[in-house]
Amino acid sequence: MSDDYLWDPTAVPDPEIQRLEVLLRPAAYTPAPLRESTVPPRRFRVGVWSALAAAAVIAVGGVYAVRRASVVPWTVTAERGAPVIRGASGELSRGALARGGVVETDARSSAVLTVGRIGRAELGPDSRLRLLGNDASEHRLALERGTMHASIDAPPRYFLVQTASALAVDLGCVYTLTADERGDGLLTVEQGEVELQFGDVRVAVLAGNAASLRNGRGPGLPYPVHAPAALRRAVAAYDADPSSSAAVDGVLAAADVHSTITLWHLLQRTEPAARERVFARLAAIAPPPATATRERVLRGESGALQRWRTDLQPKWADEPSVLRKAWLALSR
Repeated sequence: MSDDYLWDPTAVPDPEIQRLEVLLRPAAYTPAPLRESTVPPRRFRVGVWSALAAAAVIAVGGVYAVRRASVVPWTVTAERGAPVIRGASGELSRGALARGGVVETDARSSAVLTVGRIGRAELGPDSRLRLLGNDASEHRLALERGTMHASIDAPPRYFLVQTASALAVDLGCVYTLTADERGDGLLTVEQGEVELQFGDVRVAVLAGNAASLRNGRGPGLPYPVHAPAALRRAVAAYDADPSSSAAVDGVLAAADVHSTITLWHLLQRTEPAARERVFARLAAIAPPPATATRERVLRGESGALQRWRTDLQPKWADEPSVLRKAWLALSR
């Protein structure tokens, strides 16, 4: 058998190779004919939106990386007017906030503080913000009065803000905190979650929810920011007088499937005599898992309450869409 025919088909054919070609021809590769796509246009549109969302996330990540690399920690920038920066001893300072120092705005000024390398805090008019700690374990501020809008990208419980009535523990989020010198105020969460702490009280405020701050009594019940006026009035009445049975009944009457975050917290906060009614109302809206029995919940067992929360929590948060998050990040 000659090799010439293998490389040059115009050469003198080799009979043995020709015989092999005939035997192997049925197994030869035949390209499939091109067909028109059968994918519906709707799927294509979904793919396009997914690609756009992914591109937005990548773009935001790139912007964050560039910004974080160029950030000068704890600098204060005037957005309007002439904010005042003072050191720990009260001396005037310029440009950066030192540990123990304060940044203060009057009625005609506002400022932006770079929070280390993890985000920023926008300070509204008539506000005072103090830097309490900026070490490797945590960044801690105190909002002594006014309004602060924080945008933070950090591990949970790394960024904390004290007020006169509660400690706001950041769990990775964007939120607005308002407080006066007495400690009365409001927390509204836009993205992520903030935990309000006061003594043994813990209040989880997820995206799309708010909670009041009350002088000497800590945080109030969380509620959806778009809740009906009846629920907001009922929560305010309970926050003003938690021991009132009528106030508890007002919350139960106004609550619905969209306000289980309020009922779950009320279940732990209310007096034992009213706890049965709260359990019945919440269970009617969203029955607890089998392991969170009535008896265990009414006894206040943490495990049972947390298992019920796990079932309820997916409906608590009202997060903005991926594209809206990207737009918000790029616009800050």
